[in-house]
Amino acid sequence: MTSIAIIGGGPNGMYLLNGLLGILNENPKQKLSITLFDKYGDFGSGWAHSPRQPKTSMLNRIVGQLAYAPDKSNNICGFFPKSTNITFNEWCKRKYSLTRDERYNKNTDEFPTRELYGESLKEIFHALVNELLTAGADIKLIKDEVNGIKKESGNRYKLSTITNSEEYNFDIVILATGHQELKNNFVLSKQLQACTEYYNFAYPLFDVTQWQEKRIGIIGMGLTAIDIMLYYTENKGGKFIRENNQLKYKSSGEEPKKIFALSRSGYFTYSRPHNFKEVDLQKYEHNGYFYTRQLVDKLREKLGTPAHSDSSPVNHSKQLDFDRHIFPVLLLELKLCYYRILFGQEILELMLEQTRPLVDIFSSGHNQHNMQKDTAIEFLTKAVDILARETVFKIRRYLNDQTTTFIQHIPIESAVKRFIYVVYGQNVAESDNIIQLVQQLSSMNSPWGHSTEPEAHLFNWDFIVDPITHMNFSPNTPYRNKLLKFMELDRLQSEQGNLDNPYKGACDDVFRDLRQCVVYAVDFGGITPSSYHWMLKDFYAVHNRAANGNCIELMEKIEALIEANIVDVTYAKSNIQIDDNIVYLHSLSDPGSLTTLDTMIDAKLHNFDVKKAKNQLFTNLLNEGIASCWVHKDQNGVEYPISSFNITREFQFINCHGEKELVFCIGQPSEGIMFFQNGSIRPNVNHHVANDVLTCINAVKRELSKRTDKFGTEASLNKQEIHPSA
Repeated sequence: MTSIAIIGGGPNGMYLLNGLLGILNENPKQKLSITLFDKYGDFGSGWAHSPRQPKTSMLNRIVGQLAYAPDKSNNICGFFPKSTNITFNEWCKRKYSLTRDERYNKNTDEFPTRELYGESLKEIFHALVNELLTAGADIKLIKDEVNGIKKESGNRYKLSTITNSEEYNFDIVILATGHQELKNNFVLSKQLQACTEYYNFAYPLFDVTQWQEKRIGIIGMGLTAIDIMLYYTENKGGKFIRENNQLKYKSSGEEPKKIFALSRSGYFTYSRPHNFKEVDLQKYEHNGYFYTRQLVDKLREKLGTPAHSDSSPVNHSKQLDFDRHIFPVLLLELKLCYYRILFGQEILELMLEQTRPLVDIFSSGHNQHNMQKDTAIEFLTKAVDILARETVFKIRRYLNDQTTTFIQHIPIESAVKRFIYVVYGQNVAESDNIIQLVQQLSSMNSPWGHSTEPEAHLFNWDFIVDPITHMNFSPNTPYRNKLLKFMELDRLQSEQGNLDNPYKGACDDVFRDLRQCVVYAVDFGGITPSSYHWMLKDFYAVHNRAANGNCIELMEKIEALIEANIVDVTYAKSNIQIDDNIVYLHSLSDPGSLTTLDTMIDAKLHNFDVKKAKNQLFTNLLNEGIASCWVHKDQNGVEYPISSFNITREFQFINCHGEKELVFCIGQPSEGIMFFQNGSIRPNVNHHVANDVLTCINAVKRELSKRTDKFGTEASLNKQEIHPSA
């Protein structure tokens, strides 16, 4: 019998169990003993989706976008266990049918609470365990944290845990540990710990001692920060009430004295638009006009520079520069998607036709157009920009005096109708008499807060990055008022949805639908170390803010908390200064403002770093030689600074001798060498998380077949060569 350890009991652990059941189904004679370890004992859900989570914490994924296993859209999947062959949407419908409990009565486009999804994960997990037991597997669930692995004779692995003196021996180990806490993650954490009540990690959510008397600073304004703010307000008995069509917060008296929101950008994540793509994913999911895997391959061949000879052999042999080669094409995609929504399909076709030769020139080899970021952007987008300005000009003429003209062969009325549809709505745009309609527009406003002036609708990347600086405010307007005004506008734009709002739709098309094509360019040293660093700091930060936010409902609650003076954004952008052992916030949002803090919480999920992880397991793997660090250097020897594991493309660990171990990982432990590995499986879209799990399971299956080979060739398992990637 082969013994397998899965370290981590959350969704990734369940995905792996699902795959192991597939192996047993394919080979019923295979004997497996499977042990799952989970620090909190939340098997199936993990701590992130535990049913013990407060009901104020919500997912930023809609009901219709959650599954429990790979499905028929994943090309390499051929087995579908009964327990996991269901989506979260179907689970909710089934539970509602059985119980008539309204908490299960969800539409596909609703955002569920974490605890509700966690309830489903636990139920599905235990059904899956029963299937495995029926198939002959031996299953153990151990509530404990694994903190060490040693290689024993006979190629077995001995696991140790924090609370149990017993040691466990396994033939194969798979890490599915999820989000990890780093030691001293925030740059000032050591100094802050010395003079204030400082918390390095936000989860699982907790009560600060005597929080009602504390002024709490929250580092970060993303999803975790929002969870914390609602935990200390609505979760403590506060109520959100709608009065005169505005959401207001009624205090319970149990809130902290003040909550301060702090971030480098000064913005909360933008609200997630209504998702209307789910009605027909095949029709609406964006596949890339120019930014495709084929283009990435061509760019790498023609523009890539050699990786350093010291780099890990699994890396790409040629590296692209993200700023010069990838980002300009992504920005081109954003503009094309934006103008398709704003002006319609016919104008888009013109833009595509005139841009194709530019992309061909750009990607043909090193030339003056791809040597600098700004030059590359200007060259690739010049045809789009010229046509956009011409279209805006001719829409303006038509709105002013109904001048009939053409954009090449396209009557301007076509673009005018689409522009009116986007700005004013379908009901207005459906009028048959466009001239009469145009003459009535001066008395109308946009229900989504759009400017009614065509000139204001030219695409502006800087508006996505820092919108407040592009809005009209009087010079002395407090930052609080500016941020609230933007959040209101952003919420209205999200109400319009991801098919009809130009900015929201473009961000959804590119940042979400093309995400895996970005990953394709980045993974395994695909871009230079320096551009990887800046991609994470700049592009990825904007990507998360613009496309990875939470639902409209939650963001409106944050607006209400700011209006109620519970959450203070005066110091959203600020210097954190320590003077006389007192922590001060010095506002950069509203210059001249100073305040003090009692408590600080790091409200960011930490990027994975092997050497800084709080759990000793990760450094232990390095110390034991079971794992090695990924080496990512450019041709000049400049190295990527973050420490991550060196793994194969099948998620198998490469040891200190450059050989494969029978240790695998999925999810966050694969971050660094791979990009954007955290997330739940989505149904019916050939989702990357499902494909990653299947790839890992296929590698495990291959190793299992070697162990059972009747000729005994498994003795050479750990001495397989690692070949360089193309």
